[in-house]
Amino acid sequence: MSTPASAPATPTCRWWVVGILGVTAMTLIAVWFGIASTSGKVNWVNSGFDVVADDRVDVRFDLRRDPDRVVECVLEAQDERHFIIGRVNVVIEPTSASPSRHVQPVQTAGPAVTGYVDDCFYADADK
Repeated sequence: MSTPASAPATPTCRWWVVGILGVTAMTLIAVWFGIASTSGKVNWVNSGFDVVADDRVDVRFDLRRDPDRVVECVLEAQDERHFIIGRVNVVIEPTSASPSRHVQPVQTAGPAVTGYVDDCFYADADK
């Protein structure tokens, strides 16, 4: 008496393997694109603001960046109608660590209801 030969793999099993490999490959590609798009760039988090006077708001923000490079940030203030009533470019010098917290004033043309970071970039990089 002979032992039965193992049955060949079913087409369904092959498609499961192809599907798992495809999903894994696409996930790895998505992770790679995500890391590549943020690596080496300045990241900031708006962490609050204080309306100091009718003509000034202090903007508080955290920076994650290369601590050896100079960063330039654009801060804005808006009024109750969302019009920009104050804008300033600030230069953040190199620091000993990253992330770092910063508070910068923005002079306004009237009473502000919010202040925030609009953009940050390395000062020595092409815009």
